[in-house]
Amino acid sequence: MIVKCKNCLPKEGIDIPDFSISEKSKLMALKVQSPLNSIKYIIDNLKINHRDAKYIVTHINEIYGQCNRCKFDSLDEEHINCPKCGALNFNWKIDNGTEI
Repeated sequence: MIVKCKNCLPKEGIDIPDFSISEKSKLMALKVQSPLNSIKYIIDNLKINHRDAKYIVTHINEIYGQCNRCKFDSLDEEHINCPKCGALNFNWKIDNGTEI
């Protein structure tokens, strides 16, 4: 799936993998601890280049339904551009390793 953020490069977007529930859970936990470790995990385990790994980690929501950029709090899709500011959000709904 190709995703784009109007506020970030690359303008053409990036092709993101179809993450499993366990990968989503692991990435969210790593991002809270250290975004750098999240990037390293993606590079090492998913064989994605550094630029795309950083792009993915930057756009993972810390709070489900809330935009990382403007804090708009009614996001309801998994990969969504915020209707208020246009930022891309990976809005993953995870609870104890299972998707809700």
